[in-house]
Amino acid sequence: MKKLRIILKRLLQIIPMLLIVTILAFALSNMSSGDVTEITIRSQGLEVTEKNIAAVKEDLGLNEPLDIQYINWLKKATELDFGISFQTKKPVSDEILSRFPATLELAIAATIISVLFAIPIALASARYKDSFIDHFFRIFSTAGAAMPDFWLGLILLYLFAVKLDLVPVISGSKLQNIFLPAFTLSVNYGATYIRILRNNLIEISNYDFMKAARARGLSQNAVLMRHGLKNAVLPCITLIGINFGKLLAGQFAVETIFSWNGIGKFAVDSIKLKDLPVIQGYIVIVAVTFIVINLLLDILYLYIDPKIQLE
Repeated sequence: MKKLRIILKRLLQIIPMLLIVTILAFALSNMSSGDVTEITIRSQGLEVTEKNIAAVKEDLGLNEPLDIQYINWLKKATELDFGISFQTKKPVSDEILSRFPATLELAIAATIISVLFAIPIALASARYKDSFIDHFFRIFSTAGAAMPDFWLGLILLYLFAVKLDLVPVISGSKLQNIFLPAFTLSVNYGATYIRILRNNLIEISNYDFMKAARARGLSQNAVLMRHGLKNAVLPCITLIGINFGKLLAGQFAVETIFSWNGIGKFAVDSIKLKDLPVIQGYIVIVAVTFIVINLLLDILYLYIDPKIQLE
């Protein structure tokens, strides 16, 4: 019951956060440069005249004061109705949801790859602390954490698509072509996990329970695998969850380079065209995603380590 009360308390704390997000999303999108009516008129191939401007404002509901516009928008947003895209003339929710699976696939693949190569490298680096292997992996992780994903993506695309002809240059959002964009995103995140896991493993190696395990005759490798890893990985859970939220928000550079039709590319294209309903819907959905992921992480921590109290 105590855990349930804590979870309910966290849920109640989310409500004002969401309200602030909606206010910021609506205000910032309306403060951005460019006249949405003129952009919309030109996108339809029409001439910018007073008559057309008046008609577009009436059609888009831009004649009302901003506070009335916000209240009307918020009422619909609570039902996941963010209006109609100015450019595609389709519901914003449908437009975002149709692209979300591609972004979700890419986020899951990138997270799995980053964790899979981070764990063995961190174990090896901690096992052979201050050796050549450790120094090599530390240099590798530092370079990987600092490497821009758009630069790495272009290099990989040039190598595997142009030079080796192993993948198409324009692959689209096909699952069989997910490895290169996922690997591109995983390098930066995986490098960060390596550094954190290595440091955690080295610190935990000096704990009494690790010394007791070695005293029982277990090898250093077995001690690190059985006892060290499960304790060292706990601080990484929050970081992995936050990074997964970032990936779900869409990665415009990588999605564009690999022609991956996700929500990140769609959002940036909408910003260029000042498609307000899409921009507002995207900001709210991404914010809700981050809040939900953080809530789930808090709940997960509560059950993984009973000593942690969310209060």
